[in-house]
Amino acid sequence: MPENNGPQFNFKENYLNYLNHKPTTLIPNSFVGNKVLGFGALNGPSIEKGAQFGDCMDGFGIRWEYPATCDGAAIPANDIFILEDICDWREVVKIPDPAEFDWKAAYAMECQMIGEPDREHEVVEFGFGNGVYERLAALMGFEEALYSMAAEPEEVNALFEAITDYKVKALDYIIDAYHPDTIMYYDDVATERSPFFSIETFRSIVKPHHKRFADECWKRGIIPMYHCCGKAESLIEDFIDIGWAVWASVQKSNDIAALIEKYGDKIGFSGGFDSTGPASRVDATQEEIDAEVKRCIDTYGKYHKAYCFFGFRYSGTLDPANTAREMGKIIESMMRQSFEKLMSEMPPQA
Repeated sequence: MPENNGPQFNFKENYLNYLNHKPTTLIPNSFVGNKVLGFGALNGPSIEKGAQFGDCMDGFGIRWEYPATCDGAAIPANDIFILEDICDWREVVKIPDPAEFDWKAAYAMECQMIGEPDREHEVVEFGFGNGVYERLAALMGFEEALYSMAAEPEEVNALFEAITDYKVKALDYIIDAYHPDTIMYYDDVATERSPFFSIETFRSIVKPHHKRFADECWKRGIIPMYHCCGKAESLIEDFIDIGWAVWASVQKSNDIAALIEKYGDKIGFSGGFDSTGPASRVDATQEEIDAEVKRCIDTYGKYHKAYCFFGFRYSGTLDPANTAREMGKIIESMMRQSFEKLMSEMPPQA
């Protein structure tokens, strides 16, 4: 076949425009023009979520499991939680020293498994799992974590400060090993209906530690993004105040279109795909996937700003190749329909 020497679309530039709250020519896709490393592509460095083989322990002393129902994504083993009383955290919880972990070896392993980033054509994202609330839940379980936040807020704040100390210190090692353009901070604070706790609790206990981490990213020239599943739209102005450039995996339970219209010049929204509906299931048909992708494009992509498509569906196996193949059905559908939309909006040639 002859070489295509014509102009090529600059997916990286388009994605950077999205990150910087500028208009986008093509609806960005979180997996195109953007290379995801760390947690998000895989489970990330074992200091955070354990190694899938061996004792599965992370740097905090938490043991993780990797069920096929989650496509191998790490979840804390629920047969034992290492912290029973929040007031004992100083004696019980091990805060790891990031200087003692081989971040460069973790980067090399990830590149071997999913390929090295093409830095000329891709933004490089590092997924930093287990934000302060998720870490507390992994240490204690959700019920005890929430009870502790209500009963002993000062102790929880002290633990969150220590966890954030670790995360801030780890930034320098992550930057040295991965050289990321962005860092995605994972900390789910909401259910499908509402945040786990009141806005006041979020602002007094969680938000200061999120803001400290985001500020440290900006100081280092790294764009901080925030992953939070669930219906968290009531916290959007706090997310902006914290300094997150993007709210990622924003789900359909939120009024994403209204959020884009009101806040799209201040923060980006990545998600929209119905991750709990028929199109996300193992038995989803291509027609169901195409229809859900079209809904996202028509509903959120019409703004040509502040929206990046992210879709996820389950393969139900531990085979990375099968997971990639099933995810590929969403990505291919999104890219095809996005270009079709772009072409339909172009003025006719004279």
